[in-house]
Amino acid sequence: MKIRSLFSVSSLLFSAGLTLAPASTPSASSQCVMTDVGPQVTISGSRQPTERSNNVNMQSQGPCTGNSITTTGDQLQQGGTNRAVQRREVNQQMQGGSDNGTGVSGPTVRVRVNPTADVFNPADDPNNPANRIQK
Repeated sequence: MKIRSLFSVSSLLFSAGLTLAPASTPSASSQCVMTDVGPQVTISGSRQPTERSNNVNMQSQGPCTGNSITTTGDQLQQGGTNRAVQRREVNQQMQGGSDNGTGVSGPTVRVRVNPTADVFNPADDPNNPANRIQK
């Protein structure tokens, strides 16, 4: 009986705390975020590494809150036996206002996700005996 009473009281207090928490919590604001996602992948019969460049320029000016920029660009070379070449150029620019309204001035968050991969595929290799035509 006492255990049930304690459980009921603790549940009531916990529920009341959850109800009151949002009213007493100040609202949150986030900084601006610049994101670039650009995988560069080669799947081929070439044993030479892919020649790659991935130039990402991210510029921001002034205080900024709650905005975001995202660029994406997938590069996939499939097949062949020659060395692949992949080039990528990205320019992002974000300009804030004179006041971000939060009283907090922090840097714009910059996120770059640019994985690369070279995958050798024996099916594309002309030197693979399995690929030779039998007469």
